[in-house]
Amino acid sequence: MNAAEPTAGPMRVQGACHCRAVRLTAEVQLSRVFVCHCTDCQVLTGSAFRVVVPVVPGSLQVQGAVKGYPRTADSGNVRWQYFCPECGTPMYAGTPDGAGLATVRVGVLQERALLQPTAQLWRRSALPWVNVMDGVPACEQQELLG
Repeated sequence: MNAAEPTAGPMRVQGACHCRAVRLTAEVQLSRVFVCHCTDCQVLTGSAFRVVVPVVPGSLQVQGAVKGYPRTADSGNVRWQYFCPECGTPMYAGTPDGAGLATVRVGVLQERALLQPTAQLWRRSALPWVNVMDGVPACEQQELLG
C-alpha cells in the first residue's frame, strides 16, 4: 500500500509500547480514526487530545503483560484503560473479557502516519488553541528550545 493512498479498510497494524515490553497487532478500519477531546483523554495523554482507532472485534492480540484499571465514562459505561506496567505507555482501552469495543492508541502503532483522523469526539471539551497550530512557530527537531 502506498502511504499517500491508503485504502478504506480493514488494515492489519502492529505496535509496541515505548520500552517494547508490550506489543500488539490488530485489524482496524481506516475510515474510523477518532480524535477525542474529552477531559479524560486530555489527562490520560498529558496532552490536548487522544487519537484512537477501534479494532475489528476479536482481532486484537497482545504480547507481554499489561496493567489495567476501570474508568466509568459520563455515559455510565465502564472502559478499562490498559498500559505497559514497565514504561507506562497507554496502549488500548476495552473490556477485561475482550468482548466489548476495544480502541488502540494510534501513537503506539507503526502505521500511525496512515491513520488520518476521520472524526472528532467531545469537541465541546477541546482546548481553545487546537485550531491555531499552523500559526505557531515550528522547527524540524528542537532547535527552538535553545
